[in-house]
Amino acid sequence: MEQAFATNGNGGHEEVEIVQAVWDLDAAGDALDLVATVGDEVVGHVLGSWGSLSQTAVIGVAPLAVSPAHQHVGVGSGLMERLVATADAAGLPMLVLLGDPGYYQRFGFEPSGPYRIWYRPAGEHSPNFQVRRLRSFRSDLAGEYVYSWELPAATP
Repeated sequence: MEQAFATNGNGGHEEVEIVQAVWDLDAAGDALDLVATVGDEVVGHVLGSWGSLSQTAVIGVAPLAVSPAHQHVGVGSGLMERLVATADAAGLPMLVLLGDPGYYQRFGFEPSGPYRIWYRPAGEHSPNFQVRRLRSFRSDLAGEYVYSWELPAATP
């Protein structure tokens, strides 16, 4: 899937490392590690990972990847729609992600700033850090979001 992220001098390694870190931490949300296949070939992947929003567990969307040969035919949209529907059916309050607003707004994502939610590396009012409110949304959930792979390791 690295080639799905290999754009503008980016080799895609960082995104693959994020997915691997989530798997290593066993931080994927139930039924939120989704793949799209054509025959036996994996052509797309999206991952919802537990992170922390001011000490409350909230799912952050890890990279959405679609192999270049299968882009622009609805694979990514199908994965995102399924992820949102699964999270909503599970009673989760929201999803968060760092990404292009022009792409993710079609799935109901909106800037997180008005909800007093931010991701430090992006900046407090970055339009790229977004929230997707679900039916169980709670307006009291606010503060800094930290992805699972960035959380301090638990000590014995």
